Amino acid sequence: MNAQRFIASLLCLVTCVVAQEPPPGGASHPRLKLGFIGLKGHVGTVLTGAKQLGDVEVVAVSEDDPKLLESLMKREPMLKNARAYNQWRQLVDHTTVEVCCVAGENGERVEQLLTLIERGVHIVSEKPLVTTLADLERLRAAFAKSKSQLTMLLELRHQPKNVRVRELILRGDIGEVCQVTTQKSYQWRERPAWFSSRARLGGTIPFIGIHSLDTVRWITGLDFTQVAAFHGTIGRPGMGETENHASVLAQLSNGASVTARLDYLRPTWAKTSSDDRLRVIGTKGVIEVNEGDTAISLITGDRTERIPFGGTENLFVEFVKFLRGGPPPRITADDSFYVTEVVLRTRDAADEKKVIALPPLRPLRGPN
Repeated sequence: MNAQRFIASLLCLVTCVVAQEPPPGGASHPRLKLGFIGLKGHVGTVLTGAKQLGDVEVVAVSEDDPKLLESLMKREPMLKNARAYNQWRQLVDHTTVEVCCVAGENGERVEQLLTLIERGVHIVSEKPLVTTLADLERLRAAFAKSKSQLTMLLELRHQPKNVRVRELILRGDIGEVCQVTTQKSYQWRERPAWFSSRARLGGTIPFIGIHSLDTVRWITGLDFTQVAAFHGTIGRPGMGETENHASVLAQLSNGASVTARLDYLRPTWAKTSSDDRLRVIGTKGVIEVNEGDTAISLITGDRTERIPFGGTENLFVEFVKFLRGGPPPRITADDSFYVTEVVLRTRDAADEKKVIALPPLRPLRGPN
């Protein structure tokens, strides 16, 4: 390289540093420091996204189940250099993270989220955010004043089949939505003790019903206005306080009706651990897609079509792109707080055997 080319290259690098822009052919971002508080939820989604990004470093992990911690640390290459703790406060006090995935017990989550928010850490949270309305208000007030950003592991928004269903509905293929029916049926299997406690889990409606109700809201573009529900425990003493069945009846903002069936009664011999179903009826047609389907069934006019799913972006990748200046993720903080409130009030409706009016979405940081 001659002297003139060397000087030109040096000036380019200096200019890029001053402007905080990457040099040509260089890495576009410093390595993002990622931590995990709890490994009990859908942490695989975050790890998969971190691998896809390529510039994420897992620096710390906390998990109070030593067997789970040891197992994942051994088999997951991204965790091999992470500092490991069995208490989450040790992670917060002794390491610096920019983004933290919070995936421990539901009942413990509020204090973890409040602590991270106080430090300005960005958050990927398991669902629901909290297990009581009082804690939700505490969290709302803290988040509104913070610099943290937050998303939640509502993975059904990132399932290709639901992405395609949303596209079909919003472009008007079935006309105006009139009725939505969803189902989430799971095997109970052997689960940790905290799953059997209302205080620690939060109940079946907040834990798995949140997926169903959030999906309905997202694919239709409509909010909820009122809800009624029933839930209970029948013949499964091993589940403790956790309901093995629940049925939700809700109304959307255009007057459409929604039913959501939830259970932990799927036989253990079934080939799949879950059985998800979705049916949307509009003024011009019907959309259906069920567990194991390879295409969406679209019935309009005098014909039935099979619509392929297509692809979608990883939840964590989308969130990190947002943190780096990209568009808002499809699961915003407003969405996360709103649907958490919906499911907690729906659980109240079941407990109290009442129809409950649902408040509109309240932007956390005012109008954009």
